[in-house]
Amino acid sequence: MELSPDTEEVLNFLDLVTGENLRKRNDLGTILEVLAKGNKANLANDLIFYGSALWNTFKISKRNQENVELEKIRAELPQLFTKISDMLTEISGYLSGKDQIHFDKVYLQSTSGCQRNIIDLCFDLNELKKVQIALKNKPNRRAT
Repeated sequence: MELSPDTEEVLNFLDLVTGENLRKRNDLGTILEVLAKGNKANLANDLIFYGSALWNTFKISKRNQENVELEKIRAELPQLFTKISDMLTEISGYLSGKDQIHFDKVYLQSTSGCQRNIIDLCFDLNELKKVQIALKNKPNRRAT
């Protein structure tokens, strides 16, 4: 999918703030583009929110300690994977041709490889969420 200059600008900014460490840059660009073209801001915000939640929950779940709170966190992972998979299924429906085939193959199969790809995409979504938070919390510097 050809990306608009606005989407390219977002990706270039994310490259800058992550030290060019995005894991699924092209797929993130496709997602942002198709959701922007379809005026799906709510879906975009939900995907960013739940993607960030999945990434952070996944990171915490990898700790080598055992306690009740950690087990509760680990129990949340399947629900978050399902939520993200449902959103990616919806997004795939907005794609066509090789883009749709790619998303179906990379994210929507019941395989450990697809789960790893979702985790990598969620890493990128978490980076985007951090930028959103930083911009939201940036003080307004208007002159009074």
